[in-house]
Amino acid sequence: MAEILLLPGGGRRSTDWRLAAPLLEAAGLRTVAVDLPDLGSWSWAGAVESVGEAINDHGMEHPAVAGHSLGGIVAALWASEHPECPLVVNLDGHTNPTGPFDGVDPVGAEHTMRAFLAEQTAGDQEMTHFIAQMDALDLIAVYRAARCPLLVVSSSGSDLSAMLPPAVSVAFDAYVRGFARELETAAAHTPLLSLADLTTGHDMHLEAPHEVARLILGHLSSGHRPTRNRRLPPTTAEDHPAPASA
Repeated sequence: MAEILLLPGGGRRSTDWRLAAPLLEAAGLRTVAVDLPDLGSWSWAGAVESVGEAINDHGMEHPAVAGHSLGGIVAALWASEHPECPLVVNLDGHTNPTGPFDGVDPVGAEHTMRAFLAEQTAGDQEMTHFIAQMDALDLIAVYRAARCPLLVVSSSGSDLSAMLPPAVSVAFDAYVRGFARELETAAAHTPLLSLADLTTGHDMHLEAPHEVARLILGHLSSGHRPTRNRRLPPTTAEDHPAPASA
C-alpha cells in the first residue's frame, strides 16, 4: 500500500490534516500525521531527523511526505536528501519575508520587514531563535536541490497583506512578487520541481481539502512526472464547505 507522512505548520498539530487525510485514505493511501519538534529548540537538521524517526516508528517504507507551512519546508528539505521518496509536497511553506523583492527599493523593503519581525518577536527568546533559523535557510536553493519529485503549492487568496501596517504591507506585497519570480525561475531549471496555486488562504488543507488531496493524488499517480507552473481554477465555498474551527 502506498503511504504518506503528513506534517503540520509551526506551532500547529497533526490534527490539522483531519479533513484531507480521510480523502487520501479513501483513495488507498495509508496516512500518518505527526507533530513537529518544539520551536524553542528548532533546528532544520533536527526537524528532518524527526521525519526519519516518525517513518521508522510507524513502520513506513519510502512514503510520500507532505507538509503545511513550516512542515512544508521540512518536507522540501527531505526532498533534497531522499531520492527514493515518491513525492514531497510543500503547502504554502515560506521563510522570512525579507527578500527577494520586486518593484520597490530592496534595501528599504528589507529594513522594513526586519524591523517589523523584530518588533513582533521582542522579548520572546523562542521566536527570536526560530526567526534566526528561518533566516539561515535559502529556500530557493533547497528547491533547486530536490532529488525526488517536489510539488510546491502556493496560496493566492490570502488577506494577510491587508492586516499589516501600510509600509509593511507594501514591502510584503513586493516580497510575494519577488519570491514568486524566483520560484518560477527555479522551476524552469529544476526538472523535479512542480508548482501549483490554490485560491485559498494560508490554511489550504483546511479550506480546500478536496483540492489538496486531488493535487497530491494526481502527482502520485502521474508516474511522478512534473507538471510545472500548473494553475488551478478557483475553489468555491459550495464545493468545499468551511471546516469547523480548529
